[in-house]
Amino acid sequence: MKWLWAVLVVSAVQAEPLPMRFDLAQARRQALAQSPALRQYQARLKEARFKVDETYSQAAPTLKIVAGASRITPPVEPVVAGRLLNITPEYNYFSTLSLRQSLLTFGRLEWSTAAAELAEKAQQAELEERAAGVLEEAGLAYLETLLSSEQVSISQDLLKARQAHLQEARSLVEAGTAAPFEVKRNQAALAQSQQVHLENLNTARLARLRLFSILQSPDQGQVLEPVTELPPAPKEDLKQALERRLDLAAQRWAVEAARARVQRTQAQHNPSLFLQSDYTLRNATSFLPAQQWSIGLQLEIPLFDGGLHQAQSDQASQIVEQLLAVYDQSERQARLELEGLLLEIQSRRERLDVLLDGLESAQEAVRIARLRYRNGLGTNVELLDSEAAFTSARQEHVVARYRYLQSITRYHRAAALNTPGTEGNRP
Repeated sequence: MKWLWAVLVVSAVQAEPLPMRFDLAQARRQALAQSPALRQYQARLKEARFKVDETYSQAAPTLKIVAGASRITPPVEPVVAGRLLNITPEYNYFSTLSLRQSLLTFGRLEWSTAAAELAEKAQQAELEERAAGVLEEAGLAYLETLLSSEQVSISQDLLKARQAHLQEARSLVEAGTAAPFEVKRNQAALAQSQQVHLENLNTARLARLRLFSILQSPDQGQVLEPVTELPPAPKEDLKQALERRLDLAAQRWAVEAARARVQRTQAQHNPSLFLQSDYTLRNATSFLPAQQWSIGLQLEIPLFDGGLHQAQSDQASQIVEQLLAVYDQSERQARLELEGLLLEIQSRRERLDVLLDGLESAQEAVRIARLRYRNGLGTNVELLDSEAAFTSARQEHVVARYRYLQSITRYHRAAALNTPGTEGNRP
C-alpha cells in the first residue's frame, strides 16, 4: 500500500536525530515519525482491520468439542423377555466433536464484510487527515521559528545602529558640534530598541521550544534552513480540492459503511444454510452405540422475532441520515475554509508585493538620511525616524512573507496537497 508511508515509521522505527542543519521537509518528516497523536489513529485503523477479519470468519468452519458426565439414580434398566436392557445406566458420559460450515448466508456475509471494509477505509482516511494535520502543525511551527529568528536579527541590527548613533552623538557633544540633548535622545531610542530586542528574543525562544516539542527532539542549537522560494498562489478548481479533502473522504466512507450496515440488518430476515457434522463418543447402551458419526444439512428460516430486526433496520437507516447531514455541513464548512484561504493567500501576496516596494523606498530614505546627517545637512531626529521607518518596513515585510507561507501551508492541508496517501480515498 502506498498510503501514509511515513506514518508506519511511528510504530516500527524511531526517527533519526535531527542534524545540526535541517530544513522544512526534514522537520515535517521528523514530526510525522515522532508524533504521539498518530498512535491512537493507528490503533483505530488496526481495530477496523481486525473487524474485517472478524466478519470474514463467518465463512470459516467452526470446530468444537462438547463433553459431559452425569449420574442418574435409579438407572433405567427394564427387563424385557427375561433380559435386562441397559437404557440409561447410573453413570453416563459423552463427548461430541462438532464441525459446522456455513454454506449460504443469503447476504449476511456480503453486507457484513462490506460494512467492515468501508469502515476500515474511513479509519484510514481519518488517519491520513490526522497525519496531514501533524505536517501542517510542524510546518507552521517551523515558519514561525524562522520568522521570530529574523525579527531578532532585525531588532539586533537596529540595536547596533542605535549604539553607534549614541557613541557618535557623545563624540559630537565632546567636540562641541552637537547639543547635549542629542545624547539623551539617542539614549532613549537605544532603550526602546533594547526593549524590543528582548521581546523578540523571548518570542524566538518560545517558538523554538514549541517547534522542538512538536519534533520530539532536544534543541541542541540546530540551524534551521531558511525558506528562500515563495510558492505561487494556487490556481485550481475548488471542486477538485473538495474531492481531495481527507475529512470529507472519511465521512463519505462512513456513510457507505452505514448503508452497508442497513443492508446487513435487513438480511437478518433471510434464511441460513449450514453443513453440520458430529462425531460422538459415549457409554454404550442397549439402543445406542459407543461411537456415532452424523452429517447433514441444516436450514434455518426466521419466522417472527417480535419486530427486533425491523427496529434495528430503522435505527441503521437513521444513522445514515445523521451521517449525511454531518457530511453536508462539513462540505459547506470545507468549501468556506478553502475559499477563505484562497482569498487570504491572494491578499497576502498582494500585500507582500506592496511592502517590498515600501521596503526599498525606506532603505533608500535611510541611505539619504545618513548622508545628510554626516554632511551636516540633516538632523539626528531625521536619521532616527528614517531608521525606525526602515526597521518597521523590514518587520512588516518579514511578517508578511511568513504569513503568506503559513497560508500556503494551511491551504495544502485543507486541499490535501503534498500529503502522503491521498490515493484511493474516494468512494
